[in-house]
Order: sequence, then C-alpha cells, then structure tokens
Amino acid sequence: MTLLKIEYNFCPQCGHTLSKALISGCLREQCPACSFVHWGEFSLGVGGVLWRDGKVLLVQRAHNPGQGAWTIPGGYVDQDEKAAEAAAREIREETGVNSEAVSLIAVRDRPGNKHDAYLVFLMRDLGGEPRSDEEEVSGVGFFTLEECRELNVATLTLSVLQASLKAKEGLCKVEGIKLIGNQSELYQV
Repeated sequence: MTLLKIEYNFCPQCGHTLSKALISGCLREQCPACSFVHWGEFSLGVGGVLWRDGKVLLVQRAHNPGQGAWTIPGGYVDQDEKAAEAAAREIREETGVNSEAVSLIAVRDRPGNKHDAYLVFLMRDLGGEPRSDEEEVSGVGFFTLEECRELNVATLTLSVLQASLKAKEGLCKVEGIKLIGNQSELYQV
C-alpha cells in the first residue's frame, strides 16, 4: 500500500513560504522565519491481541485495504492519545469488548512516502460480548489458532497471534520513571 506524500509550501506555524535546507543530512522543508522543520509524514496505528478461554478476538474488515480479511482489531492513534489507550478504544469501538494493554508484543515499521508504524499490544480481557460495529468491520468473533488458520487471516495477524502465545509478556509499561512530557510512557523488558 503506497501512502501519499503531502507537499507543504507554507509554514503551518507562521504561514511564511518554506524553503529547502540541509538538516541532519537530509534536504528538508524549513521555515526561514521561525523554527519549523518538516521532518516527514508519519502515522501511528495500534492493534490488540485479546485471548478469552483459548480463543482470540478477530474482526473481519468491511473495507479495503484487506476487505473480507480477518485481523486483530485496531486503528489509528489520535494526536493526544496514548498508544495503549488507543488499542483499548479501537477494540471497544469495533467489537464492544473492553480491554486494557498488558504489554507491547510487536512493532511493524513501514517507511516510505509516509512513515507508518503499527504497535501490537497483548490485551487483558475486561469483558463484554462481541458485536460488529457494522461500519469498519463486517464480522467479529473469538477463534482458536487452528480455526484462524482456516480463515482468510492477514499474515501480520497470524504472525502476532503465534508470537503472543510464546511471549505472554513483551515490553511492559514502567511506572515511576520521570519522563519529558506529561503523557509520556516507557515500555521495556
């Protein structure tokens, strides 16, 4: 999937015409009137692996890309949202199931015109009966790993499901570390 690169002509901070400058070894758009540097286009997505009674929660995509494929629930992180909270929100919105992140178990990194990163969390089940949101997903359910192999499951999903069974714990949120930024979180082994 090719993501579109957005070309900027004017500074989003002050409106001045941008110019090109060699910054950190790359030719980048920058504003000669203020401190703005366009570092690139980025997006951050999240997904959650949630097991219940030996079965994993999957959704069937209602739209392209991947229409009809079964995947872990997930989506994009909002600008002011923590990634782990976004994973729980996306699961709740798409399936009606409540959850919370336990650990970070996978990262998919896709550089290109727009640098796209996808974080996969192992989730704790907090209850709720699965139901399809009927906007983003056309189906929802809990499946054994054997049943997943019989479905049209996205390869990334199948890979993280297998990894989640091996790890049961990945990078865990660390409490009590003073970080820059009041919403910052640290995950480590």
